Amino acid sequence: MKRLSLIFLLLVMGTGCGTRSATFGTPLPDPGTPPGQGETEVLCEGVSVVTGRVDSARDQAISDALRKAVEQGVGAYIDGETQVENFQLISDRIYSRASGFVSSYRVIHEEQSAGLYRVVVRAVVNTDGIEDDLAATGILMTEQGRPRVMVLVREIANHSAVSLDAPDDMGSMFETQLLEGFRRKGFPVVDASTTANIIRRDQLLLILEGDDRTAALVGLEAGAEIIVSGTVARSRESRVIAGAPRDVHVFDVDCRAVDTRTAAILAASASTTELPFSESQARSQASGNTADQLITAILEGWTVNVNSTMLNVTNADFQAIEDLKARIRSGIRGVSDVLVRDFTGSRATLEVVSETTSTEVIESLSGIGGFTITGATGNRVELRLEN
Repeated sequence: MKRLSLIFLLLVMGTGCGTRSATFGTPLPDPGTPPGQGETEVLCEGVSVVTGRVDSARDQAISDALRKAVEQGVGAYIDGETQVENFQLISDRIYSRASGFVSSYRVIHEEQSAGLYRVVVRAVVNTDGIEDDLAATGILMTEQGRPRVMVLVREIANHSAVSLDAPDDMGSMFETQLLEGFRRKGFPVVDASTTANIIRRDQLLLILEGDDRTAALVGLEAGAEIIVSGTVARSRESRVIAGAPRDVHVFDVDCRAVDTRTAAILAASASTTELPFSESQARSQASGNTADQLITAILEGWTVNVNSTMLNVTNADFQAIEDLKARIRSGIRGVSDVLVRDFTGSRATLEVVSETTSTEVIESLSGIGGFTITGATGNRVELRLEN
């Protein structure tokens, strides 16, 4: 009954006059225009606690509303019995299945009172694949801080012959086409010349052999948040096709995308493309398929809303770390867990797992108290505990 009352309230607020409004993302269709195929329009309220900057609280409230919009919008496509039996099941699976995405939204009401920031959002939820919706991809990418992508891929003669030399004009085409695939989807990219200027031969060999930590370090040096690396075994085989011998061009691709801030694997692609007649066409198809697979996996990973923020803590002891973990869990919105990754002497490394972004977590830390923030880079924060 409460849920029905809330929806009714939101509908009234959405049609009321005199509320302040602002447009974000892609403008919504005219009110009289029904959503397109695979889309549904919903109204949702988002709330956040004002612990520091008001604009940060507003952003968190909008994020909260958009998450609810996805749950409500996709819920219309899920079996009603499942909703009645276990609505939480829907909430748990929405993002992991990448079933729905907000392709556009508008804030139609917002207010700050009693230490809370509230917004009402009218959103269009797209239930089709996000990789086909550049507007929705743009929203997700903005939430992630528009990460830059660096590509380091080598074409090799066979699986055991990794070349440390710069690829020739033909051999560099796969890397170029893969980079272009990310650029077309709206990802900022690091140009190949920047990559060539910073990488050493020993680093290249380690990366091509699958050393994710080295890949992450090189990516950070280049200013990239994502590095795509791997090898492409290029070969040509003679086969009888339609009664005549033909050259078949084969591309065996083994690539992965790594988050340079955590060295975690975001996506992986292993595939084989075989086409007769044209080597360039086979390469183009292989690179296109690889880009699509990696991008889809990265976007689906982002919709899971699981984010990692690393805290490097000094002046620590066991009890102080336990107290800090408890304060973070109870005092920062969206935190699901706080894990101790390393504890040596008076230094500890904590991983904060949250639905919210690292930026939101870091900004919310100021309301926790008991320590001094001495530095922050990307998703890493340096803390010194107070005595």
